[in-house]
Amino acid sequence: MFPPESCTWHPTPRTWSPVTYCISMGAGRFIKSGEIYPDLHMFKGGVMMIRIGKLMVLAFALVLFGAFAAYAAGEPIKIGIISPVSGNYGDHGKLERMGMTAALEEAGKTVLGRPVEVVVADSETNPDIAARRARRLIEVDGCNFLMGSVSSSVSAAISAVAAEKKVLYFATNGNSDTLNADKANTYMFRVAPSMAILVRGGAEYVAKNIGKKWFYITHDYSWGHSGTAWARKSAAELGVNEVGEIKVPLGTRDFSSQLLQVRQSGADVLVITMAGFDNVALLKQLAEYRIYDKMKVWYTLMEFVDMWPLKPEQRKAYANVEVYWNENAKTKAFAEMLQKKNPDAPCPMPLDNGTYEGWLAMKILLKGIDKAGSTDVPAVIKAVEGMEIKDNMRKYPTKVRAWDHQVITQVDLIKANPKATGPDMWEVIDEVDAAKVARTKAENPVNVSISK
Repeated sequence: MFPPESCTWHPTPRTWSPVTYCISMGAGRFIKSGEIYPDLHMFKGGVMMIRIGKLMVLAFALVLFGAFAAYAAGEPIKIGIISPVSGNYGDHGKLERMGMTAALEEAGKTVLGRPVEVVVADSETNPDIAARRARRLIEVDGCNFLMGSVSSSVSAAISAVAAEKKVLYFATNGNSDTLNADKANTYMFRVAPSMAILVRGGAEYVAKNIGKKWFYITHDYSWGHSGTAWARKSAAELGVNEVGEIKVPLGTRDFSSQLLQVRQSGADVLVITMAGFDNVALLKQLAEYRIYDKMKVWYTLMEFVDMWPLKPEQRKAYANVEVYWNENAKTKAFAEMLQKKNPDAPCPMPLDNGTYEGWLAMKILLKGIDKAGSTDVPAVIKAVEGMEIKDNMRKYPTKVRAWDHQVITQVDLIKANPKATGPDMWEVIDEVDAAKVARTKAENPVNVSISK
Protein backbone atom coordinates (compact mmCIF):
# COMPACT_ATOMS: atom_id res chain seq x y z
CA MET A 1 0.00 0.00 0.00
CA PHE A 2 1.40 3.42 -0.93
CA PRO A 3 1.24 6.28 1.57
CA PRO A 4 -1.21 9.16 1.12
CA GLU A 5 0.14 12.08 -0.92
CA SER A 6 0.14 14.30 2.19
CA CYS A 7 2.87 12.24 3.90
CA THR A 8 6.66 12.71 3.74
CA TRP A 9 9.63 10.60 4.80
CA HIS A 10 11.59 11.67 7.90
CA PRO A 11 14.96 9.94 8.40
CA THR A 12 15.41 10.58 12.13
CA PRO A 13 14.86 7.60 14.50
CA ARG A 14 11.79 7.76 16.74
CA THR A 15 10.75 11.21 15.57
CA TRP A 16 8.33 12.36 12.90
CA SER A 17 8.02 15.42 10.76
CA PRO A 18 4.82 17.53 11.02
CA VAL A 19 3.55 15.60 8.02
CA THR A 20 4.67 12.04 8.68
CA TYR A 21 5.45 9.24 6.26
CA CYS A 22 2.68 6.68 6.63
CA ILE A 23 3.23 2.98 7.22
CA SER A 24 0.57 0.32 6.72
CA MET A 25 -0.21 -1.20 10.10
CA GLY A 26 -2.71 -4.04 10.44
CA ALA A 27 -6.05 -3.50 8.74
CA GLY A 28 -5.29 -0.31 6.86
CA ARG A 29 -4.16 1.70 9.93
CA PHE A 30 -1.73 4.57 9.34
CA ILE A 31 0.63 6.59 11.49
CA LYS A 32 -1.02 9.99 11.81
CA SER A 33 0.65 13.37 11.60
CA GLY A 34 2.49 14.34 14.78
CA GLU A 35 2.24 10.91 16.49
CA ILE A 36 5.27 9.14 17.96
CA TYR A 37 5.30 5.35 18.03
CA PRO A 38 8.02 3.96 20.34
CA ASP A 39 7.70 0.50 18.81
CA LEU A 40 8.83 1.78 15.41
CA HIS A 41 12.54 2.26 14.71
CA MET A 42 13.82 3.97 11.56
CA PHE A 43 17.11 2.92 10.02
CA LYS A 44 19.16 4.27 7.13
CA GLY A 45 18.10 3.17 3.70
CA GLY A 46 14.41 3.29 4.45
CA VAL A 47 14.33 0.02 6.39
CA MET A 48 11.93 -0.15 9.34
CA MET A 49 11.75 -2.60 12.23
CA ILE A 50 8.24 -3.15 13.61
CA ARG A 51 8.07 -4.74 17.07
CA ILE A 52 5.06 -7.03 17.52
CA GLY A 53 5.27 -8.32 21.08
CA LYS A 54 8.70 -9.92 21.32
CA LEU A 55 8.88 -10.62 17.61
CA MET A 56 10.86 -8.26 15.38
CA VAL A 57 9.77 -8.20 11.75
CA LEU A 58 12.02 -6.65 9.17
CA ALA A 59 10.07 -4.46 6.73
CA PHE A 60 11.82 -3.10 3.65
CA ALA A 61 11.35 0.27 1.96
CA LEU A 62 7.87 0.86 0.60
CA VAL A 63 8.83 2.86 -2.44
CA LEU A 64 11.49 2.51 -5.09
CA PHE A 65 14.22 5.11 -5.22
CA GLY A 66 12.96 6.61 -8.49
CA ALA A 67 9.45 7.08 -7.14
CA PHE A 68 10.79 8.60 -3.93
CA ALA A 69 12.99 11.04 -5.84
CA ALA A 70 10.07 12.16 -7.98
CA TYR A 71 7.97 12.67 -4.87
CA ALA A 72 10.73 14.57 -3.06
CA ALA A 73 10.98 17.02 -5.95
CA GLY A 74 7.67 18.50 -4.83
CA GLU A 75 8.72 19.05 -1.22
CA PRO A 76 8.02 22.51 0.23
CA ILE A 77 10.49 25.35 -0.03
CA LYS A 78 10.97 26.57 3.54
CA ILE A 79 11.52 30.21 4.44
CA GLY A 80 12.47 31.08 8.00
CA ILE A 81 10.96 34.29 9.38
CA ILE A 82 12.85 35.84 12.32
CA SER A 83 10.65 38.67 13.51
CA PRO A 84 9.73 40.31 16.83
CA VAL A 85 6.56 38.72 18.17
CA SER A 86 7.02 40.35 21.56
CA GLY A 87 8.82 43.34 23.09
CA ASN A 88 9.35 46.95 21.99
CA TYR A 89 8.89 46.13 18.30
CA GLY A 90 6.13 43.50 18.62
CA ASP A 91 3.62 45.54 16.60
CA HIS A 92 6.22 46.22 13.91
CA GLY A 93 6.95 42.51 13.66
CA LYS A 94 3.30 41.67 13.20
CA LEU A 95 3.05 44.18 10.37
CA GLU A 96 6.10 42.88 8.50
CA ARG A 97 4.76 39.33 8.71
CA MET A 98 1.43 40.54 7.31
CA GLY A 99 3.30 41.96 4.33
CA MET A 100 5.22 38.74 3.76
CA THR A 101 2.00 36.74 3.88
CA ALA A 102 0.34 39.06 1.37
CA ALA A 103 3.19 38.62 -1.13
CA LEU A 104 3.14 34.86 -0.65
CA GLU A 105 -0.60 34.75 -1.28
CA GLU A 106 -0.19 36.87 -4.42
CA ALA A 107 2.17 34.17 -5.72
CA GLY A 108 -0.31 31.41 -4.93
CA LYS A 109 1.96 30.17 -2.12
CA THR A 110 4.09 28.39 -4.71
CA VAL A 111 7.24 28.94 -6.75
CA LEU A 112 8.75 26.58 -9.34
CA GLY A 113 5.63 24.48 -8.92
CA ARG A 114 6.50 23.75 -5.29
CA PRO A 115 4.61 24.88 -2.19
CA VAL A 116 6.23 27.51 0.00
CA GLU A 117 6.11 27.19 3.77
CA VAL A 118 7.21 29.72 6.39
CA VAL A 119 8.54 28.95 9.86
CA VAL A 120 8.33 31.86 12.30
CA ALA A 121 10.74 32.47 15.20
CA ASP A 122 10.50 35.34 17.69
CA SER A 123 13.65 37.47 17.61
CA GLU A 124 12.62 39.13 20.89
CA THR A 125 14.63 42.10 19.54
CA ASN A 126 17.70 40.42 21.00
CA PRO A 127 20.72 39.75 18.74
CA ASP A 128 21.93 36.66 20.65
CA ILE A 129 18.48 35.06 20.75
CA ALA A 130 17.88 35.88 17.08
CA ALA A 131 21.22 34.31 16.07
CA ARG A 132 20.43 31.10 17.97
CA ARG A 133 16.98 30.89 16.40
CA ALA A 134 18.42 31.55 12.95
CA ARG A 135 20.71 28.56 13.43
CA ARG A 136 17.77 26.40 14.45
CA LEU A 137 15.75 27.48 11.41
CA ILE A 138 18.66 26.42 9.21
CA GLU A 139 19.90 23.30 11.00
CA VAL A 140 16.66 21.84 12.37
CA ASP A 141 13.88 23.24 10.19
CA GLY A 142 15.84 23.04 6.94
CA CYS A 143 15.40 26.65 5.78
CA ASN A 144 17.71 27.85 2.99
CA PHE A 145 16.16 31.33 3.04
CA LEU A 146 15.63 33.72 5.94
CA MET A 147 13.97 37.11 6.26
CA GLY A 148 12.72 39.51 8.90
CA SER A 149 13.90 41.64 11.84
CA VAL A 150 13.04 45.20 12.79
CA SER A 151 16.18 46.00 14.80
CA SER A 152 19.40 46.68 12.92
CA SER A 153 21.46 45.00 15.66
CA VAL A 154 19.34 41.87 15.26
CA SER A 155 19.68 42.04 11.47
CA ALA A 156 23.47 42.13 11.80
CA ALA A 157 23.45 39.06 14.05
CA ILE A 158 21.24 37.08 11.66
CA SER A 159 23.34 38.21 8.70
CA ALA A 160 26.48 36.79 10.31
CA VAL A 161 24.80 33.40 10.76
CA ALA A 162 23.55 33.48 7.15
CA ALA A 163 27.08 34.11 5.87
CA GLU A 164 28.49 31.30 8.01
CA LYS A 165 25.83 28.81 6.90
CA LYS A 166 25.67 30.12 3.32
CA VAL A 167 21.93 30.72 3.29
CA LEU A 168 20.22 33.80 1.86
CA TYR A 169 18.87 36.43 4.29
CA PHE A 170 16.70 39.47 3.56
CA ALA A 171 16.96 42.11 6.31
CA THR A 172 13.50 43.57 5.99
CA ASN A 173 13.37 46.49 8.40
CA GLY A 174 16.84 47.30 9.71
CA ASN A 175 17.87 50.79 8.58
CA SER A 176 21.35 51.22 10.06
CA ASP A 177 24.02 52.00 7.47
CA THR A 178 26.33 49.37 8.99
CA LEU A 179 24.26 46.59 7.41
CA ASN A 180 25.55 47.53 3.96
CA ALA A 181 28.96 48.73 5.13
CA ASP A 182 31.14 46.94 7.71
CA LYS A 183 28.43 44.29 8.28
CA ALA A 184 27.77 43.70 4.57
CA ASN A 185 28.16 40.22 3.10
CA THR A 186 27.18 38.30 -0.02
CA TYR A 187 24.40 36.37 1.71
CA MET A 188 22.38 39.37 2.93
CA PHE A 189 20.20 41.90 1.09
CA ARG A 190 18.86 44.90 2.97
CA VAL A 191 15.33 45.79 1.82
CA ALA A 192 14.58 48.82 4.00
CA PRO A 193 16.18 52.15 3.04
CA SER A 194 19.38 53.11 4.78
CA MET A 195 19.38 56.09 7.12
CA ALA A 196 21.39 57.96 4.49
CA ILE A 197 18.43 57.66 2.13
CA LEU A 198 15.88 58.63 4.75
CA VAL A 199 17.74 61.59 6.27
CA ARG A 200 18.88 63.01 2.95
CA GLY A 201 15.30 62.63 1.77
CA GLY A 202 14.16 65.30 4.26
CA ALA A 203 17.11 67.25 5.64
CA GLU A 204 17.24 69.91 2.94
CA TYR A 205 13.53 70.69 3.26
CA VAL A 206 13.80 70.90 7.05
CA ALA A 207 16.84 73.21 6.96
CA LYS A 208 15.32 75.53 4.37
CA ASN A 209 11.75 75.64 5.63
CA ILE A 210 11.71 74.81 9.36
CA GLY A 211 14.90 75.83 11.14
CA LYS A 212 18.69 75.64 11.43
CA LYS A 213 19.30 75.02 15.13
CA TRP A 214 18.93 71.29 15.74
CA PHE A 215 18.76 69.25 18.95
CA TYR A 216 18.97 65.43 18.68
CA ILE A 217 17.21 62.64 20.57
CA THR A 218 18.79 59.32 19.64
CA HIS A 219 17.73 55.73 20.36
CA ASP A 220 20.95 54.39 21.84
CA TYR A 221 21.85 51.52 19.51
CA SER A 222 23.19 51.16 15.97
CA TRP A 223 20.07 52.33 14.11
CA GLY A 224 19.58 55.43 16.28
CA HIS A 225 23.26 56.32 16.01
CA SER A 226 23.08 55.99 12.23
CA GLY A 227 20.11 58.37 11.98
CA THR A 228 21.75 61.08 14.07
CA ALA A 229 25.09 60.64 12.29
CA TRP A 230 23.47 61.30 8.90
CA ALA A 231 21.51 64.24 10.28
CA ARG A 232 24.80 65.72 11.52
CA LYS A 233 26.44 65.14 8.14
CA SER A 234 23.54 66.82 6.37
CA ALA A 235 23.53 69.64 8.91
CA ALA A 236 27.18 70.43 8.16
CA GLU A 237 26.42 70.60 4.44
CA LEU A 238 23.32 72.79 4.96
CA GLY A 239 24.76 75.32 7.41
CA VAL A 240 22.81 73.98 10.41
CA ASN A 241 24.03 74.39 14.01
CA GLU A 242 23.80 71.63 16.61
CA VAL A 243 22.67 72.70 20.10
CA GLY A 244 22.67 69.34 21.90
CA GLU A 245 21.95 65.60 21.95
CA ILE A 246 20.39 63.08 24.34
CA LYS A 247 20.87 59.32 23.86
CA VAL A 248 17.98 57.21 25.14
CA PRO A 249 18.31 53.46 25.87
CA LEU A 250 15.77 50.92 24.65
CA GLY A 251 12.95 50.49 27.14
CA THR A 252 12.69 54.15 28.16
CA ARG A 253 9.12 55.31 28.75
CA ASP A 254 9.59 58.43 30.95
CA PHE A 255 11.14 61.37 29.09
CA SER A 256 10.40 64.14 31.59
CA SER A 257 14.02 65.05 32.38
CA GLN A 258 15.10 64.85 28.73
CA LEU A 259 12.25 67.05 27.51
CA LEU A 260 12.93 69.69 30.14
CA GLN A 261 16.47 69.86 28.75
CA VAL A 262 15.11 70.09 25.21
CA ARG A 263 12.79 72.98 26.14
CA GLN A 264 15.72 74.96 27.52
CA SER A 265 18.05 74.23 24.59
CA GLY A 266 17.07 77.11 22.32
CA ALA A 267 16.65 74.75 19.38
CA ASP A 268 14.15 75.47 16.64
CA VAL A 269 14.09 71.84 15.40
CA LEU A 270 14.09 68.68 17.52
CA VAL A 271 15.50 65.84 15.38
CA ILE A 272 14.44 62.41 16.64
CA THR A 273 15.53 58.90 15.70
CA MET A 274 13.40 56.56 17.82
CA ALA A 275 10.76 53.88 17.26
CA GLY A 276 8.54 51.29 18.89
CA PHE A 277 6.63 51.55 22.14
CA ASP A 278 9.38 53.87 23.44
CA ASN A 279 8.46 56.27 20.67
CA VAL A 280 4.74 56.07 21.37
CA ALA A 281 5.50 57.22 24.91
CA LEU A 282 7.78 60.00 23.64
CA LEU A 283 5.22 61.25 21.12
CA LYS A 284 2.61 61.61 23.85
CA GLN A 285 5.03 63.43 26.13
CA LEU A 286 6.12 65.83 23.37
CA ALA A 287 2.57 67.17 23.49
CA GLU A 288 2.31 66.95 27.28
CA TYR A 289 5.47 69.04 27.76
CA ARG A 290 4.39 71.45 25.02
CA ILE A 291 7.52 70.94 22.95
CA TYR A 292 5.63 71.97 19.81
CA ASP A 293 5.12 75.44 21.35
CA LYS A 294 8.90 75.85 21.46
CA MET A 295 10.09 74.22 18.26
CA LYS A 296 9.24 71.99 15.30
CA VAL A 297 9.84 68.23 15.46
CA TRP A 298 11.33 66.17 12.64
CA TYR A 299 11.65 62.37 12.76
CA THR A 300 14.33 60.83 10.58
CA LEU A 301 12.01 57.79 10.38
CA MET A 302 8.41 57.40 11.59
CA GLU A 303 6.12 54.40 11.73
CA PHE A 304 2.38 54.87 11.17
CA VAL A 305 1.70 52.34 13.94
CA ASP A 306 3.64 54.53 16.41
CA MET A 307 1.66 57.69 15.70
CA TRP A 308 -1.79 56.12 15.38
CA PRO A 309 -2.38 55.68 19.18
CA LEU A 310 -2.07 59.46 19.73
CA LYS A 311 -4.93 61.90 20.05
CA PRO A 312 -5.27 63.95 16.85
CA GLU A 313 -4.00 67.13 18.53
CA GLN A 314 -0.80 65.29 19.54
CA ARG A 315 0.14 64.60 15.92
CA LYS A 316 2.24 67.53 14.76
CA ALA A 317 5.62 66.18 13.66
CA TYR A 318 7.33 66.14 10.31
CA ALA A 319 8.83 62.77 9.38
CA ASN A 320 10.48 60.64 6.76
CA VAL A 321 8.60 57.40 6.07
CA GLU A 322 9.13 54.45 3.77
CA VAL A 323 5.53 54.40 2.52
CA TYR A 324 2.14 55.92 3.27
CA TRP A 325 -1.03 53.92 2.78
CA ASN A 326 -2.82 56.84 1.08
CA GLU A 327 0.10 57.71 -1.16
CA ASN A 328 -1.79 56.68 -4.31
CA ALA A 329 -4.69 54.53 -5.49
CA LYS A 330 -2.61 51.33 -5.52
CA THR A 331 -1.29 51.69 -1.98
CA LYS A 332 -4.79 52.59 -0.77
CA ALA A 333 -6.33 49.49 -2.36
CA PHE A 334 -3.57 47.33 -0.89
CA ALA A 335 -4.13 48.82 2.58
CA GLU A 336 -7.88 48.18 2.32
CA MET A 337 -7.20 44.55 1.38
CA LEU A 338 -4.86 44.15 4.34
CA GLN A 339 -7.37 45.66 6.72
CA LYS A 340 -10.10 43.31 5.51
CA LYS A 341 -7.89 40.23 5.90
CA ASN A 342 -6.32 41.35 9.20
CA PRO A 343 -9.01 42.84 11.44
CA ASP A 344 -6.69 42.40 14.44
CA ALA A 345 -3.89 44.49 12.90
CA PRO A 346 -2.23 46.95 15.32
CA CYS A 347 -3.45 49.92 13.29
CA PRO A 348 -6.11 50.64 10.64
CA MET A 349 -5.13 50.68 6.95
CA PRO A 350 -2.09 48.64 7.99
CA LEU A 351 0.27 49.39 5.11
CA ASP A 352 3.13 50.71 7.24
CA ASN A 353 6.88 50.74 6.66
CA GLY A 354 7.31 47.22 7.99
CA THR A 355 4.34 45.85 6.05
CA TYR A 356 5.67 47.20 2.80
CA GLU A 357 9.25 46.01 3.29
CA GLY A 358 8.03 42.54 4.33
CA TRP A 359 5.88 42.37 1.20
CA LEU A 360 8.73 43.59 -0.98
CA ALA A 361 11.27 41.16 0.53
CA MET A 362 9.06 38.14 -0.12
CA LYS A 363 8.26 39.39 -3.62
CA ILE A 364 11.96 39.79 -4.48
CA LEU A 365 12.89 36.39 -3.05
CA LEU A 366 10.18 34.54 -4.96
CA LYS A 367 11.07 36.35 -8.18
CA GLY A 368 14.72 35.46 -7.58
CA ILE A 369 13.98 31.76 -7.08
CA ASP A 370 11.79 31.74 -10.18
CA LYS A 371 14.43 33.53 -12.26
CA ALA A 372 17.19 31.19 -11.04
CA GLY A 373 15.01 28.18 -11.81
CA SER A 374 16.16 26.52 -8.59
CA THR A 375 16.62 27.00 -4.85
CA ASP A 376 20.40 26.94 -5.16
CA VAL A 377 21.44 29.85 -2.96
CA PRO A 378 24.29 31.26 -5.12
CA ALA A 379 22.04 31.07 -8.19
CA VAL A 380 19.23 32.93 -6.39
CA ILE A 381 21.64 35.61 -5.15
CA LYS A 382 22.88 36.13 -8.71
CA ALA A 383 19.28 36.36 -9.95
CA VAL A 384 18.38 38.98 -7.34
CA GLU A 385 21.40 41.19 -7.98
CA GLY A 386 20.44 43.95 -10.39
CA MET A 387 16.74 43.05 -10.29
CA GLU A 388 14.19 45.77 -11.04
CA ILE A 389 10.65 45.63 -9.61
CA LYS A 390 8.22 47.86 -11.48
CA ASP A 391 5.02 46.45 -9.98
CA ASN A 392 5.85 47.92 -6.56
CA MET A 393 2.86 50.32 -6.16
CA ARG A 394 5.17 53.35 -6.18
CA LYS A 395 6.06 56.31 -8.38
CA TYR A 396 9.65 55.09 -8.83
CA PRO A 397 10.65 51.46 -9.55
CA THR A 398 12.52 49.35 -7.00
CA LYS A 399 16.07 48.33 -7.90
CA VAL A 400 18.44 45.91 -6.17
CA ARG A 401 22.03 47.11 -6.27
CA ALA A 402 24.54 44.31 -6.89
CA TRP A 403 27.59 45.87 -5.27
CA ASP A 404 26.22 46.60 -1.77
CA HIS A 405 22.95 44.58 -1.83
CA GLN A 406 20.88 47.64 -1.00
CA VAL A 407 17.30 47.64 -2.26
CA ILE A 408 16.53 51.12 -3.61
CA THR A 409 12.90 52.16 -3.15
CA GLN A 410 11.11 55.50 -2.91
CA VAL A 411 10.74 57.22 0.48
CA ASP A 412 8.38 60.03 1.49
CA LEU A 413 8.55 63.19 3.58
CA ILE A 414 5.28 63.77 5.46
CA LYS A 415 3.70 66.21 7.87
CA ALA A 416 1.19 64.98 10.44
CA ASN A 417 -2.24 66.63 10.40
CA PRO A 418 -3.52 67.38 13.94
CA LYS A 419 -7.03 67.97 12.58
CA ALA A 420 -7.40 64.51 11.03
CA THR A 421 -9.77 62.27 12.98
CA GLY A 422 -9.39 59.11 10.90
CA PRO A 423 -6.42 57.12 9.60
CA ASP A 424 -5.63 59.61 6.82
CA MET A 425 -3.51 61.62 9.24
CA TRP A 426 -0.49 62.53 7.12
CA GLU A 427 0.14 64.93 4.26
CA VAL A 428 2.81 63.79 1.78
CA ILE A 429 5.14 66.75 1.16
CA ASP A 430 7.56 64.97 -1.18
CA GLU A 431 8.02 61.59 -2.86
CA VAL A 432 11.78 61.05 -2.97
CA ASP A 433 13.62 59.00 -5.58
CA ALA A 434 15.96 57.01 -3.33
CA ALA A 435 18.47 56.49 -6.13
CA LYS A 436 19.31 60.21 -5.94
CA VAL A 437 20.08 60.24 -2.20
CA ALA A 438 21.53 56.75 -1.56
CA ARG A 439 25.19 56.39 -0.71
CA THR A 440 27.54 56.23 -3.66
CA LYS A 441 30.36 53.74 -4.16
CA ALA A 442 32.78 56.42 -3.06
CA GLU A 443 30.84 56.88 0.20
CA ASN A 444 30.50 53.15 0.80
CA PRO A 445 33.37 51.31 -0.94
CA VAL A 446 32.21 47.72 -0.49
CA ASN A 447 31.58 45.01 -3.04
CA VAL A 448 29.69 41.93 -1.90
CA SER A 449 28.35 40.89 -5.31
CA ILE A 450 28.50 37.17 -5.94
CA SER A 451 29.75 37.98 -9.44
CA LYS A 452 32.68 40.16 -8.38
